[in-house]
Amino acid sequence: MESIVLMQTKWSQSLHVPLYLFFGGLASGMFIVAAVADLVGIKVPRFGRLSRVVAIAAIPILVLAGFFLTSHLGKPERGFAFPVFFTNYESWMTRGGWVVGSASPFIVAYAALWWFGVMPGLRRTLAVIGIPFGAGLAMYTGALLGGAGFVPLWSMKYLPILFLNSGLTTGVAAAGFSAALVWPWLREPREGARPVIAWLSVALIVMIGLELFELYSFMTYLASEPGGKLSAAPTGLFVAPIGSRTAYEYVTQGALAPWFWGGIIGVGLLVPLALTLPEFLVRRWAVPIATVKFALVLIGGFMLRWVIVHGGDVKAPLPFPPQSWPVPGVPPIPGLGG
Repeated sequence: MESIVLMQTKWSQSLHVPLYLFFGGLASGMFIVAAVADLVGIKVPRFGRLSRVVAIAAIPILVLAGFFLTSHLGKPERGFAFPVFFTNYESWMTRGGWVVGSASPFIVAYAALWWFGVMPGLRRTLAVIGIPFGAGLAMYTGALLGGAGFVPLWSMKYLPILFLNSGLTTGVAAAGFSAALVWPWLREPREGARPVIAWLSVALIVMIGLELFELYSFMTYLASEPGGKLSAAPTGLFVAPIGSRTAYEYVTQGALAPWFWGGIIGVGLLVPLALTLPEFLVRRWAVPIATVKFALVLIGGFMLRWVIVHGGDVKAPLPFPPQSWPVPGVPPIPGLGG
């Protein structure tokens, strides 16, 4: 069997999709971080102040996610009225509409309670109940791509978990970045931000380790050609896309390799990991170093979505039997006409 590898540039022509996936995952990650910090803040007031900053900062991030999503739709008004227009419940776009519609009110209501400083009991209740919805929003951004079964790179097995990991990683980074920038305006000494940032840095080390492991597992999965051969599937039944090895090579060795190794692995994960050491050793420069580290993680989080979306340009190969006719000089095969 020979095969044709199909390529198209539909996904790489616009930044709408990677930006929506990034801001959607970031908003969910920030909400989860704010919720956890709020609960810790019952005993440690510093984390309560961190929760307030992060919860309010998540609102413009959520707005940006919604903007890039609806502006990418052919008919944006249908995005706002998805229960009426999205009726195909086998589609992850429809399911995602309900995920976004369920998670967004928690994020907005939680931030509103922090903004007005009222009903802390209700606020923390919303935090606890909303955490699974926030996690669902982050995972949905991966499931949305994984629902396209003809794209080898968009694995339903790995993308939802990978995007959840990345959402939490960027959420922690955004929390630290917000704390470093906003803390001086809270009428507190800058020293007050250092312990909070230190704990966020420790949490970030754990999240980076998990994300590196998830990326390694994902790339190993792709390199092993998990889709198998199309001929192994029952006739007429498309079980799994083949071409995973091709997608793996396109991402790690081909046109996307500099962005994968330099942007995601280098800038987004390994360099921030290395900056943790001077951050804890040079106390005087701890906050500035941490601020740079948090910013690099955010850049890497966007690059992850950018690479994954662009990797969707490689479609599953189309196997076909080799033919010798109508090659000039070769007689036609009996029974095939001619």
